[in-house]
Amino acid sequence: MLRYVAALYVRVVIGTLLTVNLASGAQFDPETLSMSTVKVVIKSTEGVKGVATGFVWQTPSQIVTSLHVLGSHPNAQIIIEFNKKRRRASVSKILPEADLVLLTVSRPLKNWQPLRAFQTEKPTYRASVTALGFNRGALAMSTRELLKGYAKPEVLKQFLPPNAVEKLSVSNIPDINLPIYYLDGSLLPGFSGAPVFDRKGQLIGVGNGGLEDGAASVSWVIPAYHLTNLVHSPIVQLPKLLNISASVFTLDTQAVQAYKAYVPPFKPRFKDFFLPSVYASNPREMRPLISSSEPIRVTQVRYKNYLFTKVKTRSLAQLLASSARPAEIHRAVVLFTKIFNGRVIDFSNTQFDVYTDAYYGINLVVPHGASLIVDDNGYLVTQSTHLCRLCPYELQFHGQTLDKVDRRKMSSQPLVFMRERLKDHAKELNEEGEFFEYTDFQTIRHFGDRRYVLNSVFANFNEPFVANYELNYLLIATNRDNWFQAQAINTAFSDDYLKKLVRYQGVNCSAISLTQDQIAFCNSIDVAFSTFMSAHLMGFSNRFYP
Repeated sequence: MLRYVAALYVRVVIGTLLTVNLASGAQFDPETLSMSTVKVVIKSTEGVKGVATGFVWQTPSQIVTSLHVLGSHPNAQIIIEFNKKRRRASVSKILPEADLVLLTVSRPLKNWQPLRAFQTEKPTYRASVTALGFNRGALAMSTRELLKGYAKPEVLKQFLPPNAVEKLSVSNIPDINLPIYYLDGSLLPGFSGAPVFDRKGQLIGVGNGGLEDGAASVSWVIPAYHLTNLVHSPIVQLPKLLNISASVFTLDTQAVQAYKAYVPPFKPRFKDFFLPSVYASNPREMRPLISSSEPIRVTQVRYKNYLFTKVKTRSLAQLLASSARPAEIHRAVVLFTKIFNGRVIDFSNTQFDVYTDAYYGINLVVPHGASLIVDDNGYLVTQSTHLCRLCPYELQFHGQTLDKVDRRKMSSQPLVFMRERLKDHAKELNEEGEFFEYTDFQTIRHFGDRRYVLNSVFANFNEPFVANYELNYLLIATNRDNWFQAQAINTAFSDDYLKKLVRYQGVNCSAISLTQDQIAFCNSIDVAFSTFMSAHLMGFSNRFYP
């Protein structure tokens, strides 16, 4: 605690001196600020190990980025990229508790424009902030528009999944009691170390995160006053426990995977083929740098005022391992196996693609390989060999911004608001037939700050005179001034299919001695499960863990 009292004193005394040059009437200008923003690439003899964003601080030879990106690779080299030009960097100063590192570049580029000041005041609730960085190591930098959220206390551990708290408590990189700025939204992979500005273009902090929480993600802003502590830090060697912290920031590895698809071509001098390590003294341990002309492919889908970016592909086992609440996923698996009773199926290797809208922090999940598209009727749906709108298996999403009346209701009576959305869905279903709800399976979960998730199951198995019965799994989620819903619709329940459910009860779908009909049946179960679970996994980033 004494550490933070001292830091606060430094923030007020020295930090105030740094802010006197801020222009009072300035506006955020990405063109100008892009001259201060760089890409940071960490390479070892095994290839690219980290990709992040950094910024030029105080002098052209100093770069700030996130410490965890350096990992624990003893033979690593740090490469700063800017407009297809590269410069080597070495470690100068380290501030472990704030996950910050100050790098030194021996030959800075002439057009780099150092940031020299920061805003000492905390952004107000709902203030607009902008991060400038490289999404998954892309060639072009881009902005991420976010809002300052509200949290009390606004310390890091409140937003960390329990497994992350356990590991970071050991390494103290960063300190789990670190005061941070809570984001209502989410940074994307590659934005660790990114400068974050207010609407006047004043630096307020450093983007951090890349932690996973099941299908969700966790990110935050390190207040800019820690830059003063960083510059005066006596620590110059990488901490021994840095590898523990690096293992927690797993979402950042997605940026590495994307970066490998494209390394900007350049004309190296002879000595650049063997860039010396910044941690080791033997340059012959380094391998030649590779280059490729293949561009990075970032999958994005625009729907209404939302922009969804594909950020990762994970198996169900991986989502379970990183989730702070695995019981919620297990519950959905149990529910599904009750509906399709008697089959022996291992769903742990089922793969899912996760899309995130960074501004609102909404995460959509789809079966791996399925396309997320907006069809001609304006519906946000998935499309694949087995999935489409009005197919036997359908996964669709719908979302909108709340009007003033609904915002007031969501703020004052959130459970009433959620049940009204559920009632609207039931009414819409019953305009098409006689549906009933499995009320025993209805749940409403709260994740803090008006974040609620409701899920329920409907079916029309009692309706006469239909060729195919329908199972409808619904999830409704609210966040800030928006609500989103996902529907997994299964209309494969023909009379023949219902007979197969009875005939193949007890079949082990993992066995190798299945008939062609049994294989086709088991495949249909796989499709049904991936659709069902995709709807269940929809949710929000940066959730609270009081």
